[in-house]
Amino acid sequence: EEVTSLSTATAAQTNKMPILHLSNFKPASGCTNASDFTIRCFVARLRAGITAVKHGRSRWCKSRLRVFHIDDGTTLRWKAAIGEPNSRKNKPTKLDLSHCLEVRHAWETDPQNPMFTGTVTLRKKCEAANAHKSFALIFPQRTVDVTAITADQCQVLMEGFSALCFRLQVANAGNRKRDADTETDTTKSTINP
Repeated sequence: EEVTSLSTATAAQTNKMPILHLSNFKPASGCTNASDFTIRCFVARLRAGITAVKHGRSRWCKSRLRVFHIDDGTTLRWKAAIGEPNSRKNKPTKLDLSHCLEVRHAWETDPQNPMFTGTVTLRKKCEAANAHKSFALIFPQRTVDVTAITADQCQVLMEGFSALCFRLQVANAGNRKRDADTETDTTKSTINP
């Protein structure tokens, strides 16, 4: 099959990608590309640091510019951008992206409150004019609510986090299956010497 342009090559490659679907993870709407290229580019950008506004969960916490980083390919952390005050927390927050349940745009319906969109924090802290460039990473015990600098940056972040979290969850599912198979083999050999 001959490819005549870069856009045709990208379209052909994207068509071969599996749909991002796991029972325990929901990517952002329209984010279906979990190719190696997408993930490598996104992780490289995160290693360099991506600046965006992070909305605090507490009513006393203000929304501030933060630089998001990833060092090991799985753990997300952030720090104050230059000129912004540091957090009062002693330990920097680190979140394992393999535990992310969903990447949700601010305009997507909240399954817990179908009359609303986004998350509770985005509804409280994000200005309506910035909703088009806002999203949340949803974890079992918390959310990380972000407003990107531009709509394009928001799309890159949502696609990148969707692809990376999907791949990490697939890898974890494979590890759990392999561990279960190993445990079954060990049990069989113990029962039948």
